[in-house]
Amino acid sequence: MKILVRLISAALLICGSLPGWSKPVDSIETYGVYVAADKGYVKVGPYTHIDQFVDFKYLHEIPFVTRADQSLKVIVYMKDFNENSVSFELRPIDTIVDIREIKFDIKPLAKPDMYELTLDKPVKDGVMLHVHSGNFFKDNFGVIMLGDTQAQLVKYFEQKQLPDAPIVVQYLEDALVAFPNNAKLKELAVYWQKAANTEKDKKGYSYVEEKWQEYQKAEKLKLKAMYLRDLIGEINGYLNDHPDGYKADEAKQRKAIAEEKLKEYEKLL
Repeated sequence: MKILVRLISAALLICGSLPGWSKPVDSIETYGVYVAADKGYVKVGPYTHIDQFVDFKYLHEIPFVTRADQSLKVIVYMKDFNENSVSFELRPIDTIVDIREIKFDIKPLAKPDMYELTLDKPVKDGVMLHVHSGNFFKDNFGVIMLGDTQAQLVKYFEQKQLPDAPIVVQYLEDALVAFPNNAKLKELAVYWQKAANTEKDKKGYSYVEEKWQEYQKAEKLKLKAMYLRDLIGEINGYLNDHPDGYKADEAKQRKAIAEEKLKEYEKLL
């Protein structure tokens, strides 16, 4: 039997409270949703912050599970379990929120109210499993991380080619709210802050370059004067934001040229 899972907006919690650093249990005795670990089972924890996905600053509140391999087996121990009232999603650690629908095979177990759910494809570590339980009026939201959360965050932010460095910085700063004593995340924050500053620097100078090219291409005197005024404004903004930027010297040179040329043109207009 298959469950076609769907995206449902998040709300309160699922199957009681659970601390983020829960240990695996050898046997399942209380109602809830559990993920098979390398030894035992770890219970899915509640996400009590109102949102459709986990904010990185709350990752320390979410349990994680270490598995023997990349197979994903879930045990649902729930009275009156209904495949239409429980849904599952996967969300990788990423600055781009990508929530994926998944399908499970379901097999009832010998113990009443207990079911084994297995996925027909592997799932790597560094992915959050979302569990939604409820109906249109009440939607409980539970989450568990596949793999050690801090190790997976480090692995993700160690990728030096991640797009949009300023956004990466925001997510990394949130991760440090959750794990303020993680030395490696602190080290990576320094790298990404420099990368973000460089990216902002280059983007800021691109506006200067754009106005410089418009001035160079303009043929009419009035247009040249207009573009020079715009150019000076962009240069002032760039130097204000990046006084020691990688193009600061060139910007100052172009500003001097622009001011001198503008004086010439204004005399002729």
